Amino acid sequence: MSIKLLLTDNRNALGSALEHELERESINLLVPGDQLDWRDPDSIADYVRRTKPDLVINSRAWEDTPNEQQRQELPRIAAALANACVLGQVPLIQFSSYKVFGAANKSIHNEKDLPAPLSDVGRVFLATEQALEVLDKHICLRLSWVVGSYGENLLTRLLNNLLLHTGEPVSVSERLKGAPTPLSDVARVAVALVKQVSCGAENWGVMHYCTGESCTEAEFANQVIQTLQQLNVLKEAVKLPLTDVLPDKEPVSAVLSCRRVRDYFGVQSRAWRPTLMPMIKQWLHNHRDQL
Repeated sequence: MSIKLLLTDNRNALGSALEHELERESINLLVPGDQLDWRDPDSIADYVRRTKPDLVINSRAWEDTPNEQQRQELPRIAAALANACVLGQVPLIQFSSYKVFGAANKSIHNEKDLPAPLSDVGRVFLATEQALEVLDKHICLRLSWVVGSYGENLLTRLLNNLLLHTGEPVSVSERLKGAPTPLSDVARVAVALVKQVSCGAENWGVMHYCTGESCTEAEFANQVIQTLQQLNVLKEAVKLPLTDVLPDKEPVSAVLSCRRVRDYFGVQSRAWRPTLMPMIKQWLHNHRDQL
């Protein structure tokens, strides 16, 4: 049976990936765009009341590295949606980030670890999570490094710097560790949750997802450079500056334990390396006029 699903944004990187994945399913997809005033909680509540979605996925203002405007919008829109979903008990899926964790020297964060963000971005993500507490039926999916061929993320920053020579010179850390998670993989997992929730699964709360292969920033950058050489885009070997100094406000590890999403929904982590070349090819296609 087809369900009616509200996707709050299909124009940012995450929303575009979600829409692409959702369109393959038997889902009546609602994407309001600018039909409603996202600054007005009453407008959001009225839209949810009128359209009566069976489930909401909030991708609005989400970015791996949100800018100032997105940081303002993330908790405000999450709170408005959560309150709008309370009356009809509409389940809500919201995305968060490993950045809610602080400087604890842990190699892997699990869902029971207490958030203690040190950065402004981390505090915004935590406020976004806390905004969901009014709604019992919600899933907050924390993610590791999210990468893709578009949006603001580690992969696009590296490609912009290596090939377009834009932005500040990139140095990569030999100590910061994460699990690069493609946008397409995030969308796959979200759709898996949607299917099971629509079939009556009653598993709610904070869950983690990331790919099954962890690496340092430097190791990821080296893999990107090797892929560019295989594609004959980089003719000479390139070495990015390395640093072993940890940022003051960044968790040392962005690697997440995915036990709950595996045990509750049967979601298995995938490898990121096979997806790297397709993502880079897509980025090259998108920027072919600039190269």
